Amino acid sequence: ASSPAPSTSSRARARTEHARTGTRTEAETRGARMTSPSPSASSSDDDRAARGDVEGAGDDAEPLLGASRARSPRFGGSAGAGAGGSTARRKTIYGHPVGLAVVGATEMWERFGYYAARALLVLYATKILSDATFDVDRVFGLRAIGQMASGYDFSTHAASAGAMAARKVAAEETSARLYGWFACLTYLTPVFGGVISDAILGSHRSALVGATIMAIGYAAMATEWAFVIGLVLVCVGNGAFKPSMSTQLSALYAKDDPRRDQGFSIFYCCINIGAFFSPLIAGTVRVYFGYGAAFASAAIGMACALVIYTTNRRYILDSRVEVIDSTRLDVRDEEFGGDTTPLTSPPAANDKNSFAKMLDLMRENVNAMMATLIVCVAGVAFSVVYEQQGSTLMIFADEHINLHGLPTEFVAALNPALVLALTPAVTMVWERQAKTNSEPHQVTKIALGCGLLATSFAVLMFGALPVDSHASPVRVSVIWIVLNQIFLTAGELYTFPVALSYISKIAPEGLLSAIIGLWFGSYFFGNYFSGLLGATYPTFDTPSGFFAMLAALAGAMCVALLLARKPLRRRCPV
Repeated sequence: ASSPAPSTSSRARARTEHARTGTRTEAETRGARMTSPSPSASSSDDDRAARGDVEGAGDDAEPLLGASRARSPRFGGSAGAGAGGSTARRKTIYGHPVGLAVVGATEMWERFGYYAARALLVLYATKILSDATFDVDRVFGLRAIGQMASGYDFSTHAASAGAMAARKVAAEETSARLYGWFACLTYLTPVFGGVISDAILGSHRSALVGATIMAIGYAAMATEWAFVIGLVLVCVGNGAFKPSMSTQLSALYAKDDPRRDQGFSIFYCCINIGAFFSPLIAGTVRVYFGYGAAFASAAIGMACALVIYTTNRRYILDSRVEVIDSTRLDVRDEEFGGDTTPLTSPPAANDKNSFAKMLDLMRENVNAMMATLIVCVAGVAFSVVYEQQGSTLMIFADEHINLHGLPTEFVAALNPALVLALTPAVTMVWERQAKTNSEPHQVTKIALGCGLLATSFAVLMFGALPVDSHASPVRVSVIWIVLNQIFLTAGELYTFPVALSYISKIAPEGLLSAIIGLWFGSYFFGNYFSGLLGATYPTFDTPSGFFAMLAALAGAMCVALLLARKPLRRRCPV
């Protein structure tokens, strides 16, 4: 068993004494490596640097992946110097920083917990609220939520058939609104969490605090009384966690790195791995062990994310574009929230800015803020159309698609499965375009994503025409929904990860977490307006008319972005 890691202050004193006695520092090792022609010596020194004490890892800590130490071409050996003239060699795996594996695995398990809870939420709330024998006061705050959402008092005991039917309708309405509030708030809180991360906590401590609060929240949802409290905790924790992880992902790539979009797409693929498996696992647990155990599985997923992040944090630090000499770290270690700052740097170099400083940065970077605003508006418009797949598209599939005996939930599984299938193809296309200097600008990619989204609903519009005319059986072929999801998912891959990559690239230093939080805030408005738009579906005479409107909205956003492309490139030439 390895001995416990020394404290931060002990490590700082040891490093100071180490430098004072003239012992060979890591910087000197790198300098010697540069002047030495021996490959074996270079490899040995490189391994020693990888095993160095960084951000509180024990001296005997093993590398994250054995392959990361290999010198085979598949794993890329080690990358070149990062930005700022650093000569540190960065470990890679399949051509990307090893830190991407840590961030991706952390996010995958975090999304496992979130999508498990989201899949269970409506079913659980509907079940307990529809039960006339259930004492609603056993769940703290649920009675007030029911009255707010539907105007129904669930403390009353329905006896007649009519009263039972009214209770069931009220339960479904309350569950739907509770789900909507939960989904919206999980995308609103990162706006504030990003600001707090930049101004007060720092990205590392924000991630730790957010992950811990979310794990507690999922565990609270597994208990009957604290279910609503758990929902609130998950929303709060998500606000601190999401922008912090994206900030650390952004630090793995230089702003002009051609692998940047690919890295964000791989990260997005990790999200969808968790999103695909979580409803299947949580649903199976619910069938055999009940809702409490199913919500506990979400807490276990979040705990896995926290363990992966804390035990492998050093590999994120080693993979950053600018690697700071570990022998000169300030005692304000990132384990306790402070960023890694050289002793010779002034306090102003700290990433944690005051709110006044952040306002000054916004005024000094008007072009970047305007570009961010335009991309966020595009994200809202995209989400308004995209999120119909969880509401009106499910209704249409349930009523008019021939699923050959498969449950309607099959449609919901198509999107994450297609994300996993299409991500390698999309990244391969971008990689080939980058080699020939023909890769589109990121704003152009987002415009293409909106165009693909418009195409997806145009396809479904034509597929719904037989339903409109009743010239053929009311249920149409499942191929129409599959084609719709293929185009929709391709549009998603061209929009969401690319937009996140773009705004993290143009964000001024000191505002990165806040701007990423603003991007996640656009999801809040997208979900909100998507619900309002979806409520108009029954008012359309035909389904094809509704889908035509969705295609027109996405197409209009595509044209607007194409027109804004050149002005944005002039103002933000990145």
